[in-house]
Amino acid sequence: MIVIFDRQHFGKPNRNDMGAGVDLDGDGTIELSEQEATLTPFYYLPSQRLLEKEGHDVIIIDSGYYSDRHAQANAIARANPTEEVIYCACHINAGKGDYAAFIHDSRSGRGESIALSLSQSFQESNLSGVLRSIVRAGSDTNDWKNGYYTIKGIYSGPNNIGGVCLEPYFLDKPEHQWLTTLDGGERVAEALVGGLLKWCA
Repeated sequence: MIVIFDRQHFGKPNRNDMGAGVDLDGDGTIELSEQEATLTPFYYLPSQRLLEKEGHDVIIIDSGYYSDRHAQANAIARANPTEEVIYCACHINAGKGDYAAFIHDSRSGRGESIALSLSQSFQESNLSGVLRSIVRAGSDTNDWKNGYYTIKGIYSGPNNIGGVCLEPYFLDKPEHQWLTTLDGGERVAEALVGGLLKWCA
């Protein structure tokens, strides 16, 4: 299996976009260390370590327009036709929800099956403060279109790739803020990797 983690928001050409930001330390300002694209590596880097320990390959993407990143991921899948390839658009949610969300392209059965496996793993992990785990099909016309746009280009790739937008917790939910720590990121990684490995088995 090849897993591609895309550090989204970060690295967009001609745009300073770090995603959602919250004053986590209460000092009245939102620092770079309190922004989404700074914190996603806290869960995808330990995920990389765990996956590589199990013999899987991991590729990190962190620059370019989303369409270019999708094209790069699809090229990787075409170059490895005998491998299962999973593209993960890495995000952290905002809006004070109490759940983890896994969004797939509404056209993609493969994406849906990956999202379901991830959601089940999160449910079983019982992360404190994350009360439920949801799977949603995104499209151009529904409430989940923002998540859909993060993976839209993956659908045009070969049959061995599927994409999921990861929103494992809410940055602005006080009960979730322990997940912004290195230890919290490790726990998120364990849940993510559990779902990926189960899907690939």
